[in-house]
Amino acid sequence: MMPSSPVIQRKLAELTQRARGRGPRRGGPRDRGQILENPEVLAAKLGHLRETEVFAPLPPAERLWLAENTTMVTCERGRVFYVPDEAGEVVFILKRGKVDLYRLTEDGRKLVVATLSPHTIFGEMGLIGQRMYGCYAEATEDCLICVLSRADLQALVRRNPEVGLRLLDELERRLHEREAELEALAFRSLPTRLAALLLKEANAEGVVAGLTHQDLAERLGTYRETISQLLGRFRSEGLVAVEPRHIRLLDPAGLSAYAEQ
Repeated sequence: MMPSSPVIQRKLAELTQRARGRGPRRGGPRDRGQILENPEVLAAKLGHLRETEVFAPLPPAERLWLAENTTMVTCERGRVFYVPDEAGEVVFILKRGKVDLYRLTEDGRKLVVATLSPHTIFGEMGLIGQRMYGCYAEATEDCLICVLSRADLQALVRRNPEVGLRLLDELERRLHEREAELEALAFRSLPTRLAALLLKEANAEGVVAGLTHQDLAERLGTYRETISQLLGRFRSEGLVAVEPRHIRLLDPAGLSAYAEQ
């Protein structure tokens, strides 16, 4: 079922219009911004909503209402689907993939302020003090996103206060993360922060995949050349192996020693 909200319809129209107007990015395929309109996706949406901690307290009837009033959209890697000058009329629920929230500096550099993982809710939510604060939102992996109007979310919170409390808990967690990142930026050296980021992003096999030198620079608020120099230093010390399309951690303990400085 497609929602009748004109707010969501405008956003979906905008997404598809941008998709038709965008060219390939970094040599990749053309961005289609496919909208999943098949009625059978309702069951899939219910499943995704059950996996989102914020909506866990909802009774079945409210969860069904929420599924019927959201629309699932796929965003290919590299799509910027939110820009600062948009009126904050929709809220996004990330179901699959990763999203970077970033700002642009005066000289055009990107500064990533948050990397969002699945089951994260974001967007302009004045009801609980959550705002985008001039950020862009870009899919850094192929993403599946549910779009919900801000008015519908506010109505849901008023009917189900427990959802509002869980949203506040989520906001508190994000604030603690931002405080920790600001503290690291102010008091920790760049090699220390890079080592900590590599340890955080590595998978179970000790491989950091999908992050270029430029991506790492944007996450740490520096230049790509600086990151390349630091990775060269780590490589010469036997801490990492820089391979095509990924970085392999050879000495996690050594990196941990850097991260704890």
